[in-house]
Amino acid sequence: MQIDKIEFDQVRYNPEFSAFETLIRIHDQGRTYTYPTSIKATVYAEFGDIARRLSESAARAHADKYPGLHMTAPATDTDYQARVAEILASGAMSGGATDPRLAA
Repeated sequence: MQIDKIEFDQVRYNPEFSAFETLIRIHDQGRTYTYPTSIKATVYAEFGDIARRLSESAARAHADKYPGLHMTAPATDTDYQARVAEILASGAMSGGATDPRLAA
């Protein structure tokens, strides 16, 4: 695992849980992984500390063998098209497939 870049979506404060929340996108080896993250902190906490803790939380989830809720996508349309061609060529999308996880 080599994290190339980490991007933040809009950081929001949720007063119900006294936590900051955001979606963090991690670019790793040509794929983009998106993790919902939140950290408990007061509304008066320094943003640098909040950003560091949110990125650490997403990086831990990314490194985890079972990361929980996340989304993954190819980094470019070309990567996506190559993956679709690979799936179609393997026959995984054929009508007789019994595996409910037809495509990754």
